[in-house]
Amino acid sequence: MKKLLLTLLLFNPMTNIVLAEASLPGPLITADWLANNLDEVVILDARKDLDSFTSEGHIEGAILVNVKKIRIDREIDGKKLTRMRPDAASFEKFMRDHGVNKNSQIVITHRGQKSGHVAGAARLYWHMKYYGVKNVALLDGGNAAWVTALEDLTTESEKAASGNYEVGAKHPEILATMKQVQDSLNDSSVTLVDTRGLRYHIGVDKKDYVFAYGHIPGARNLPYKFLNPAKGDAVFFEKDKLKNIIDALHINMDNTLIMFCNSAYECSSDWFVLHEILDHKDVRIYDGSLHQWTQYEANPMTRKLTP
Repeated sequence: MKKLLLTLLLFNPMTNIVLAEASLPGPLITADWLANNLDEVVILDARKDLDSFTSEGHIEGAILVNVKKIRIDREIDGKKLTRMRPDAASFEKFMRDHGVNKNSQIVITHRGQKSGHVAGAARLYWHMKYYGVKNVALLDGGNAAWVTALEDLTTESEKAASGNYEVGAKHPEILATMKQVQDSLNDSSVTLVDTRGLRYHIGVDKKDYVFAYGHIPGARNLPYKFLNPAKGDAVFFEKDKLKNIIDALHINMDNTLIMFCNSAYECSSDWFVLHEILDHKDVRIYDGSLHQWTQYEANPMTRKLTP
């Protein structure tokens, strides 16, 4: 009945014109909206623990996305880099393999139990925006919020039919290069934002694929875990609370903002909040992040907090 009604709404018999499908309501959708539009979207379920797709269950019709496969290895200036943004051909194949078509409306979901689950979904979302995908949204709170809304999960999975997606125009305005980060060190109109936890920011710990402790000098700290509740469904806080957090950490929203973390994974959540929820249009992700930055001895690092 739902598909029949949609067909009637999309076809105007007086003009023989097929109208375009309604777009997603915004970059962030609720479980209630998805429940009412389940048949009209492609659902991509992004997660690291692939076994949990069936052991925990997933939203009916969702296609499993291994977040470890959404990034690729690259060699830039003789440096071997991992966990990097895919090239256009790789991304197009990835989308087709996951059943995405040219006109698909895409909803990205995740397990929804902690901030790390959100980050993987946000990273995939950023890839899509970089390659010109317009109709894509995140499910706020992921599968956990879906269950909270009294909707069911299923353990039955289906293989995605091959899609016909074609990569669109690139959007370099949401990407920062290492050169742009280097230039920002002497530019008061640009604020670097380290989205890792404070232990990493001040150099108590580091990842093994980052080759120096601390952070890029001048960077402010906005830990990605601050964007979601510490307990319960991993939804994003309301706009006012997000603005208060950002203001408390002295991040200048009038500046160009460049996000970085260890490998540009967790910082995708911060980019999503700033660019998509709070509508700051000059926010970029440094794709190489500290994995690339720390492979060059001339690039400075510090453990001191920015005053």
